[in-house]
Amino acid sequence: MINFNLVFNSLLNIAAINPEGYTIDKNTLQPITSGYSVAVAETQNSFGPQGAAKVLYYAYKHKEITALGGWHNSKNNQFYFDAVIICDTLEEAIKLGRLNKQLAIYDLNNNKEIEL
Repeated sequence: MINFNLVFNSLLNIAAINPEGYTIDKNTLQPITSGYSVAVAETQNSFGPQGAAKVLYYAYKHKEITALGGWHNSKNNQFYFDAVIICDTLEEAIKLGRLNKQLAIYDLNNNKEIEL
């Protein structure tokens, strides 16, 4: 069983020191640097501490969620939190991204956004 408060506070700290964004393993909270990051639709529009809590609850209830992500939306100056699935191939990530109605996925290998 995880210590929710400890993970929650750690997540907020990770977001604070990575204002442009991050992708971390949900169990170790260590950075993930390869693969393709795809956010799930159920945690879209999760921002601020309340959004972080929503994402954590969702991620730990769903085994397919392997990672947590965060990114800054410069258009509205909000920091978004996401429950994330890491895909090994671009094809798999595009398919999953479209199923989750995402506008983009993230290529961790090349550190760039891929619009869908």
